[in-house]
Amino acid sequence: MSSHRSPKSSRFSSSRPRRLAAANGAGSVAALARQPLRALDTDAAGFAAFALLGSRVIVWVSGLWAIALFGTDQSVAHAFDPSSLTQPFASRVANALVAPTARFDSVWYLAIAHSGYASAQTTAFFPLYPLLVRGLSVLVGSALAAGVAISFVSMLVAGYLLYRLVALELDVRRARITLLLLAAFPTSLFFSAVYSESLFLALSVGAVYAARRGRWPVAGLLGALATLTRPTGLLLLVALALLLILGPRRLQRASRPLARRVRPAAALWLGLVPAGLALYLVYLRLTGHPLLAPMDAQTYWSRSFEGPFSAAVIGLIRIPSAFVHLLAGHVAPFAGAGPLSWQAYQLLDLPFLAFILIGLWLCWRRLPFAYFAYALAAACEALSYPNSTDPMLSLPRFTLVIFPLFIAWADLLSTRARSRVAMGAASLGLLAFYSGLWAMWSWVA
Repeated sequence: MSSHRSPKSSRFSSSRPRRLAAANGAGSVAALARQPLRALDTDAAGFAAFALLGSRVIVWVSGLWAIALFGTDQSVAHAFDPSSLTQPFASRVANALVAPTARFDSVWYLAIAHSGYASAQTTAFFPLYPLLVRGLSVLVGSALAAGVAISFVSMLVAGYLLYRLVALELDVRRARITLLLLAAFPTSLFFSAVYSESLFLALSVGAVYAARRGRWPVAGLLGALATLTRPTGLLLLVALALLLILGPRRLQRASRPLARRVRPAAALWLGLVPAGLALYLVYLRLTGHPLLAPMDAQTYWSRSFEGPFSAAVIGLIRIPSAFVHLLAGHVAPFAGAGPLSWQAYQLLDLPFLAFILIGLWLCWRRLPFAYFAYALAAACEALSYPNSTDPMLSLPRFTLVIFPLFIAWADLLSTRARSRVAMGAASLGLLAFYSGLWAMWSWVA
C-alpha cells in the first residue's frame, strides 16, 4: 500500500477498480454480476477441480505412505472409535484407502448418522451434515462412503462459488490465487474428510455470493442451512446485514459503499439464518435434550467462554513454558504413542494465529467492510473458547472456513511472486505432514 493514501480510504482504495478493470474490464465484471446464479462458469468449475482435487493427491499419497511406513496407532483408534465406524469394510486394503477421510470427529458424525442424537455429547455436532450422510447412505450402502461423497461434492461447490465471488469483487487472477491458497492450506485435508467443513464453506460462501448478487431469498436459505451445519453460521448475519445496508461498493474511482434504501422484504429473508439454529434447538428439546444442549456439550471438550480472543492471549502466555518443556523433554503426549505432544501442538498453533491476525488486517485494508466484519466475528468466536490443555485447540481447522482471510491474503500475494511461492511451498509441506499424522490416528486440529 502506498504511503500517501489515508487509512480511511485504504479499505476501498481507488487503485482496486483500476486493477480490476485492467484484468477483466469493467464491462466483464458487470456482465458477471448480471449472470443468473444457475449459469455454469466453466472456467471457475475447471480451476476449482484442478486446485482442490490436485491437493487431494497430496492428502492421499501422504496419508497412505505414512500408514505404510509407521502403521496406525491402534490404541487411539480403539479409544476414539470402539465400534470401528471408520473401518467398516471387510478388506484391510479398503479400510486403508479410506483412512485419509475418517478419523476423530468423523466418528461422531457417523454415529449420529447411524443412531441419531443418542447422548449429550453428540448434540455439539449440528444436524445437516449427518442427516445428508444418513440419506445418501441408504442409496450407496455405506455411511462412510456417503460422507466422503458429500464432502467431495461440497468441496468442489465451495471452490466454484469462492472463485465466482472473488472474480466478482476483484478479478480472475486473484480468484485463482485464492483457490490455490485454500487448496494448499495445511488443514485442507478436512475438505475431503467426513467432517462438515466443506459443506459449511459451500453454504457460507454461497450465502454471501447470493447476497452480493442481490438474491436475498437464496442468501437467507443458504444462511439457514449453514446454521444447521455449524453454530458459527449465525455469524453470516454480520456479512449479509452489512451487504444489505451498505450495498456492494462502487467500481468507479470514488470507491465508496453505495448508499441505498434497505428493502424490508430482503431484510425479512435474513430472518431465516437464526431460524436454522432455532429449528435445531427446538428439535433437541422435543427429543428430550436440554434446549441449550449444544452449548453445554462444549464442557466435554474442556471448553468454556473466557472472553473475546481469550484463547489467543492464554496461548501466547503459555508459549514460553511449552518451549521449555519441549527442550527439556518433559512433555505430555496427546494419546497413545503419537509423535507430537500437547506442547508441540501449542507451538504449531502459532503460524495459524499469525495467519488470522495478519489476514484480519489485510481484510480491513483491502476488502469491503462486510468481509472484514464477518472475518473478525468468526475469528473472535474461534478464539474465545480456550481448551484447558491447548488453549487454541482446533484453531488450524477453524481457520479453514474463514474465507475472507484467504481472499485478502491472495490480494496481497498477487503482486509478490516470491512470497507466493514460499507460502505455497510451506503450506503444501505442512499439508503433507498433517495428512500423514491424520491417517495414522495422530491428532490434527
